[in-house]
Amino acid sequence: MTIHWNRVGLAAATLALGIGFAGVTVAQTDPIKARQELYKANGGAMRAIKAAVDANGPAAAVVPEAGKLVNTFKTVTAHYPAGSDKGETKASADIWKNKADFDKLNADALAAATKLETDAKAGDMTLVAADFRAVGATCGACHDKYRLK
Repeated sequence: MTIHWNRVGLAAATLALGIGFAGVTVAQTDPIKARQELYKANGGAMRAIKAAVDANGPAAAVVPEAGKLVNTFKTVTAHYPAGSDKGETKASADIWKNKADFDKLNADALAAATKLETDAKAGDMTLVAADFRAVGATCGACHDKYRLK
């Protein structure tokens, strides 16, 4: 019985590893698709945080969602290689013309998301609500400048 479970576990780990590598390949070959998936996940995290804020807690529900935002903003700039403004994307070509500003706006979003995560871990819903609005404002600042309508 133990050998059977070990084989099943090994097979599951091998499959998961293969799926993980497949995701990396997609991201490397199609940065537009990768960043669209990234932002779709961000939208889901923001909706979950909003639900917790609207319900005034629990702050613990915000922690994993804020962590997703932090991880996103740590990787955003890598999803905008030169030339990935062509195709089905809402990314403005101005991103590449003003890369330093784009990177700064992303750093602002990372700082806001990190504060949100920290305050959620501390359990302070008043701060979480303010932090949520701050994260939304950083997203909006970037969208206003660099997202095509």
